[in-house]
Amino acid sequence: MITFCINEHPSARGFDNSLRPRLAFMCKAEGKEEAIPRVMHKHDDRFEVMFIRSGSGIYNIDGRGYNVKQGDIMLFNANVLHDESPDASDDLLIFSCGVEQLKVDGLPLNVLTTRAQPAVMPSGEFYDEICQLFDQMWAHVNSKRLFSAEIGDNLLSVLLLLCRNIWIENKQEQESNNTLLGQRIKDYIDNHYKEDIALSSITAALNMNQFYLAHVFKDYSGYSPKQYQTRRRIGEAQNLLLSTNLGVTEVANAVGYDNVNNFHRIFHNLVGIPPARYKKFWLTGQLNR
Repeated sequence: MITFCINEHPSARGFDNSLRPRLAFMCKAEGKEEAIPRVMHKHDDRFEVMFIRSGSGIYNIDGRGYNVKQGDIMLFNANVLHDESPDASDDLLIFSCGVEQLKVDGLPLNVLTTRAQPAVMPSGEFYDEICQLFDQMWAHVNSKRLFSAEIGDNLLSVLLLLCRNIWIENKQEQESNNTLLGQRIKDYIDNHYKEDIALSSITAALNMNQFYLAHVFKDYSGYSPKQYQTRRRIGEAQNLLLSTNLGVTEVANAVGYDNVNNFHRIFHNLVGIPPARYKKFWLTGQLNR
């Protein structure tokens, strides 16, 4: 029997016709030694998609906490703060892609979803297909053949269109008043995290009851306001360690710590290794605990 199927093209397009998504880089984290927390940070110039092929972790994206597991897809829109804490396990395997030139009608550059939509969704029936796409992208990117980059870009487009379908087919939940309030608290801390802000100063600025504010933000983000501020500082410290030549003391001062010993202690508690060793790990790829 011969079966013929027409590929019908709807009027809606997956991406803006003037741009095609470009695969900027890929990252593969495998094994418990690679489970280094990447504390609160954002990317101004790109979108990222992450896939939990195996393993689990706790992630915070745009202030919302997610317990992620095998098969979950995470979307990190440009300029959205996120916090990555994969669980250390031998079976850990996480793929991620940096994406440039992503343009969807009605959304800013390098943004795939609205703020009201969840940042994490299960791959469900597409798990095996997404595993194959990441395997193929990884193989082509590493092969360095003549058209490998272009093949990688096209495979990326398939992945992103699958993600669009998954998100579109899942009904968008209406944002509650507490969610909007949690976003307001988060935005205030994001604008003042380098300062010595107390809970009382946040409540005064937002005209809220102190107990209610702490309760709403904990439910929204999984963190107390102070914990969130600390993670913002350490996340920015990680950025500065990797992207500048600043010394550890200068980095500590830049993110709001006058006492470098206090900065060392907090960084070590959150990341698992001291600041200087963290920088060396990313430069050499070797971790000597």
